[in-house]
Amino acid sequence: MSNRYRALWISDVHLGSRDSEPQRLADFLAQNRADTVYLVGDIFDMKALAQGKGSWCQSSSLLLGMLSELSSKTPEIIYVPGNHDAPMRSWAGKRLGNIRVEREWVHTAEDGKRYWVTHGDQFEHQIKVNPISYHIGDQSYYFMLRMNRWINYWRGRFDLPWWSLANHVKNRVHAARRLMNSFEEVAIRETGARGFDGVICGHIHRAAIREGGGGARSVTYANCGDWVDSMSAVVEKHDGSLDLLHWHRAPKLASIMTEVVAA
Repeated sequence: MSNRYRALWISDVHLGSRDSEPQRLADFLAQNRADTVYLVGDIFDMKALAQGKGSWCQSSSLLLGMLSELSSKTPEIIYVPGNHDAPMRSWAGKRLGNIRVEREWVHTAEDGKRYWVTHGDQFEHQIKVNPISYHIGDQSYYFMLRMNRWINYWRGRFDLPWWSLANHVKNRVHAARRLMNSFEEVAIRETGARGFDGVICGHIHRAAIREGGGGARSVTYANCGDWVDSMSAVVEKHDGSLDLLHWHRAPKLASIMTEVVAA
């Protein structure tokens, strides 16, 4: 039996990269439905594919077929491309089948709050970062993702839940924490300046929901996380409140498409 939400946001799936986990996302979507689904950027990793650093697997094709099937059953699917699938931004205002492509979107929740939906890569440009430190941090993150594969392969053999080495490390490294906190503060400040009640984004691969801004106007910051590391999504419940879901269980591939088609 699936859970039903008013809206659901996922980002940073990175289909085509070696670190993507399409099986887990397919399992999640088979059991969590919504009236509106938002794909908040970096659904495809066109950079990795273009540079010959990616790989396309059968599970990625399965997930695309599943999204196509869901688009015929979901009232609205809105795709907001990110920096890794930036070529899709040229499709803004058009449709891919039943999927609407937009550069950004405004979502009105059941309680009347207005959320700015954007991938979030534009916020990074307002943060001053030493280029060498950024490159070292970026390469270290991808190294940890590859370590994650081996760690979680063996954890799965012993029926242990998914565990993220990358999240464990970056939440304990001061420079990484400071960079992500700066990103969140820029997003909150820009959202408040635009007059929205909140922002729902992705990009930095750190799932979170928190209030910020201070003063007379509080702004909700919600980050979907990703499907290479966090295995997380943001949902709107039927009362308008937002929640963060993590999906760390092992996928059951054999039943996924059966559940989708039958729904």
